[in-house]
Amino acid sequence: MDTSTLIYCALALSAGCFVQSTVGFGMAIVAAPIIYFFEPRFVPGVVTFVGLVLALINMWQYRRMISFQGMSAAFIGRVPGTMVAGWIMLYISTEHLALVVGAGVLLAVLISLMKVRFKPTPKALFFAGFTSGLMGTTTSIGGPPMALVLQHAEAGKLRANLAVYFVFSCILSLIALSSTGHFSVWHFQQALLILPAPVLTTLLAYRVQRFIKTEWIRYALLILCTFAGMAALWQGFSPMWT
Repeated sequence: MDTSTLIYCALALSAGCFVQSTVGFGMAIVAAPIIYFFEPRFVPGVVTFVGLVLALINMWQYRRMISFQGMSAAFIGRVPGTMVAGWIMLYISTEHLALVVGAGVLLAVLISLMKVRFKPTPKALFFAGFTSGLMGTTTSIGGPPMALVLQHAEAGKLRANLAVYFVFSCILSLIALSSTGHFSVWHFQQALLILPAPVLTTLLAYRVQRFIKTEWIRYALLILCTFAGMAALWQGFSPMWT
């Protein structure tokens, strides 16, 4: 592996970790498209592993605000979503799935901007978890469905609940990716080489998050969801342009 490629990927993941540690999610949205350009083999395996480490750090940081009971429906929905994604990755190209995912995310953002509130009911959380499992396992971008449902939560609770959900979801995704050959010892080794930079950036982000208002976070979530949808569409259409 070329050293410059590792540096570029580490910087992309550092930027993504800074965003996620201050907003609550967004690491893969920021990093995955950039990393895919430099080293496609890092997506989704290496990105997902770094996401797991980041989620563990964030979960510890916000441990006093975690509500396991409130997120149980999302955990349950994540399991079949991951299983379906693992099956899909054996038979269908991720580019085709990315088109559907991207369109769905952009539609959800549009509905949110139309003042339609996604209430965090058990049913909504279940479907958000299912969709997140589908997206996260196939593209490493699994945050938007959960973020849209939880966007009106208080900032600390939003970060805490998303962190604990991401720990659970990343573990499931890595199991599915390992079983389909998309996460191996090589991916693990490359992730360890990259990891120090994202971790240091995460610790830096904690020093500035107190200056960020709750309403800013909601708008940031919608912007990041839009970016996620556009990135997924780009990933789906790019093979057609080459």
